[in-house]
Amino acid sequence: MGFRHYFWTPGEPWNGLRSQLAPQTLRALHSSLMCGVRVSSTGMRQGSLYLERQHEGPGAIFPVWHDVMLFPMYLFRDRGMGVIVSQSRSGQIAAALFRLYGWPTNWGSTKGQQGVPALRKGISILRSGNSLGFTPDGPLGPRHKAQPGVVYLAAMSGAAVFPMGVATTGKWNLRTWDRHVIPQPGSKVHLHLGEPIYVPKEAARDDTEIWRVKIENAMNECTEIARQKLA
Repeated sequence: MGFRHYFWTPGEPWNGLRSQLAPQTLRALHSSLMCGVRVSSTGMRQGSLYLERQHEGPGAIFPVWHDVMLFPMYLFRDRGMGVIVSQSRSGQIAAALFRLYGWPTNWGSTKGQQGVPALRKGISILRSGNSLGFTPDGPLGPRHKAQPGVVYLAAMSGAAVFPMGVATTGKWNLRTWDRHVIPQPGSKVHLHLGEPIYVPKEAARDDTEIWRVKIENAMNECTEIARQKLA
């Protein structure tokens, strides 16, 4: 039986976890990797109000590319931020880690048949004042290509979008569609949080593509700034 099948039962998220040892082992490995790197950050001032729950009104959306989600997963642990996770095999592995790090997980995907329910759930989370982590190029890409779901979430909830970029000096890339990043021990990691983007409600109907590209470009700019900080 392949490793992924320990996490997978079609249509029954989590029931495929045949052993509690598997996710705990993943967390131990992940935490060990993160403890072995030096982390720095910039641009956190405005976003910290939402991370520390010192804001009023709706929560915020913190989009990050799928290949580097292991970093904010660890750095923003136990803050009560929600996350939408697909019911794919890789999604259930990610959900196991997210929950162990104190992220409330919600099943769905902004693609395909799960799209509308997932977006409605995300909007509800944001309107309640809770923030949401989001991978706009997930669950299956294209890599570093934002999908329209992030625009709908922001427009219909009134939530600010804080684009995020992550870079590391040393890494391994997995042979996955996103070339998932694993930090090498002793490497430096930098996280840059960009200026908030406020998407008007009418953009969900009339200007989706304009705002999708704006958010995508902002995320890529944040990634480039993070790389420059490590240079």
